[in-house]
Order: sequence, then structure tokens, then C-alpha cells
Amino acid sequence: MEQKKSSKENDPVSAVRYAAITLILFTWAFFQFSLGAAPLQAQTTDAKKAADSKASPSKDEEAVPRVSLGEITGSPGAGLMVPLYYTPDPNNPLRSISVDVEYVSNHLKYQKIAVGVFPDDIKADLSANLTDGRPDSKDIVRSKLHVTVALADKNSAKGLPDGLLAFLLFQVTMDAKPFSIKMTPTVTAAEDLHNPSKKMAKIAAIPGTIVVEIPDLLPEATCFFFSH
Repeated sequence: MEQKKSSKENDPVSAVRYAAITLILFTWAFFQFSLGAAPLQAQTTDAKKAADSKASPSKDEEAVPRVSLGEITGSPGAGLMVPLYYTPDPNNPLRSISVDVEYVSNHLKYQKIAVGVFPDDIKADLSANLTDGRPDSKDIVRSKLHVTVALADKNSAKGLPDGLLAFLLFQVTMDAKPFSIKMTPTVTAAEDLHNPSKKMAKIAAIPGTIVVEIPDLLPEATCFFFSH
């Protein structure tokens, strides 16, 4: 005996209803995917832009000649050595360079300057003079450290070398709380190898940073940022 077909197969209305429900579910799923894909694409684009921005150096970071200060991390009571770097212009070597470094000095005390890394056949004279400002309305003190690096031989055929010119030594006070201080350099004078020497028109300067952290706290605890 021939078996009877199911009511769903025999009922055209049920078949149409089933197809309509399937189409609605597919459309809803596609719509939800589109909503989620757009923010994801935007986030990916934003992340790529941020990465490209971070990877691309600024004009000052590519300019020559230029000076730059390093980034140092320490704790209360620690002694810190901030490196001062120099990148020369191969077509115009320098005999001397003077830099003003400005920073908030409430809990950061300058100690002395120390020579960096020089080739054996090049000797340099270093000097540093500190000027402390007066506390402002918020009791913040800003200091200026005037640093000069010059070749000992004024008749040298070689200019200041590429690399580490000097260390700036600082002491963090014991009562310092977590903070980040921007060290802002400005080139105030520079002389080339000519006799008499010619002054340089413009030299780029890249800031440095000193971060003080409490050992028992996470890095996120560094909550104060001072800049000049």
C-alpha cells in the first residue's frame, strides 16, 4: 500500500510559510553581521593609523643636526643618569653646542654632568649651570640646566661625534610620589668648525622623560605628569 505523504509536503501554504521564515532569519543574521563588521573595520583602521603614527618619526626626530634626551625610570631616593645624545649633520660638523634643559624640579635635584662616549682621538669639555625658578601659585618649581659640550681642540678637523655626548645626573627625593617629568631641551648656541666659527641657524631638540614609580605599585599608578 502506498504511504501517505506528510501534511507539510501536501500543504503548499506551509511550504511558503517555511520558506518565508527561513528568508527572514537569513536576512536578520546578515543584518547583524553587517552591524558588527562595520565597527570592527573601523577599529582595525584606527589601530592601523595609530600604529603607523607611532612608527613614523616626527620631522624633528629625522632632522640633522639634532640633540635628544633619553627616557629614564626610577624610584624615590634613586640616582638617575639622563643621557644627552647628538646626531650631527655630515655636511656641517659642529665644534660646540649649548642646550637649555627645562624641567619641574620639586622632587628632582640636579647633581652633576658626566662625559659620554667619545672616540679616543676626540676630547671634549663639558659644563653645566643650574638656575632654579621660584614656586608658582601651585608651588611648582621649574628649573633650567644650561649644558655646553665643546671640543677641547679648537683647531680639530673633526666635529662633535655622533652618539652619547653626556650624562646628566639627578637625585630623586625620598618623599617623591609617582610622577612623570618632561625634560625639554632647547639649543641656545652652536658653532661649526670654521675659523672664525659660524653659528647654526636651527638645531632640532627632542624631549626626554623621567618617570618615578613606587616599587609596590603598578605602572598605572604614575598619575602626575609635569611639562614645561
